[in-house]
Amino acid sequence: MKNEYYVEYRDLGLSVCYFRKAKGMSQEQLAEKMEVHYETISRIENANTGISSDMLFALSKALNVSLGELFTHAKL
Repeated sequence: MKNEYYVEYRDLGLSVCYFRKAKGMSQEQLAEKMEVHYETISRIENANTGISSDMLFALSKALNVSLGELFTHAKL
């Protein structure tokens, strides 16, 4: 992850966290739906990692929100 995009990753992580909590899901539950380790979700929400396109699609599907909604909520 490039430091120059930290703010964008942070805002996207906050958006993921918002929708996850709105769905009443824990990080562990979301990770299970996506077949990843819960630490992956934590790293995304805390902007400690970059996010691939595949991961974005998986998040969108697991949270049942469009990519547009994730990005709009993050003001990206």
